[in-house]
Amino acid sequence: MKKDEINPLAISTFSSFPAGIAIKKYVKLPIITLILCGCSSQWVASRPGAEALSSARPACETQSEKKFPVKNEVAQRTVYSQKYETCKKNEECDGKKYKTTERPETESYVMDVNKDSRRNEFYGCMSVKGWEYETKWF
Repeated sequence: MKKDEINPLAISTFSSFPAGIAIKKYVKLPIITLILCGCSSQWVASRPGAEALSSARPACETQSEKKFPVKNEVAQRTVYSQKYETCKKNEECDGKKYKTTERPETESYVMDVNKDSRRNEFYGCMSVKGWEYETKWF
């Protein structure tokens, strides 16, 4: 490319700004906006005459815990980890001294199998009593 020619890729759609300046200017604003955003969650009455939150919440917690008590069970999952092994004389290792192999490892962990059902029961109960969990973004 000659010195006097304009590179069409260096000009943004805003034709008066070079691409680098336009991108920096218009990409920074959304990123800064996202960083400064926040949210707040709270229970909001969904209809007039809703039961008092101070009595509805404990009643629904008790009901959901009775119906779906904490039930911890041991679960297992397989994860693969990389191991480095020294190559033996007759092995092909592409000229390297070590080879990488993946080995399965079983991990055990405890999980409450009723957690999701209990949460759904609680939210359903709160809805019946006239309450909704609302997230507000600002």
